[in-house]
Amino acid sequence: MPLLEKIKSYFKDMLADIMIIYGEKGFAPFKRPLTIAGPSLLLLYAAVYSPITSKLAKTRRSIVSMEAVAQYAEDYENSKTRLASLQRRLPRIADKGEWLNYLLTETSRKAGVSIESRTAQTETEVSSYLVVSREVSTTTTYASLGRWLADIENSPIFVRITDLQMSRPDNSPGMVKVTFTISTVFPRPGGGGGGA
Repeated sequence: MPLLEKIKSYFKDMLADIMIIYGEKGFAPFKRPLTIAGPSLLLLYAAVYSPITSKLAKTRRSIVSMEAVAQYAEDYENSKTRLASLQRRLPRIADKGEWLNYLLTETSRKAGVSIESRTAQTETEVSSYLVVSREVSTTTTYASLGRWLADIENSPIFVRITDLQMSRPDNSPGMVKVTFTISTVFPRPGGGGGGA
């Protein structure tokens, strides 16, 4: 006889005996065992089942959290990679004082443009970055101006022309007087990475 059949038979016999005793004597013989078994079962429930239930609920919450993290992990990694790539394009904070001046001088020389005036550098803090700008004025040909602006904006280090005003001088045909603001972003110390 298999074990399962023996267990079933044992519980059937026990239930039959309980029914016989209850039929003959009523509920009185069961009072004492139930008064002992009831609190014992409650203690057993409190000691074993309750902690398991709270652990199970905590594990379920943990699984849900992990699934949410796993769902967006690839996006997070891609964002981190893109952010690191952008931060490598920022100039180093150590070069903050002269970087824009150096860029303007080198690109204007290459384009054959003579800078007539440039303002002092302005700095604005935005979150963990420092936006640095400088205004420049010159009079040159359209072709030279186009080469110069293209060189500036094609810099591997992040730089943008944020404001541009042009006018044609009356006494110089083929020439253009231009004033523009050039800006770049520096990571503040402890706020982000900087490039070359």
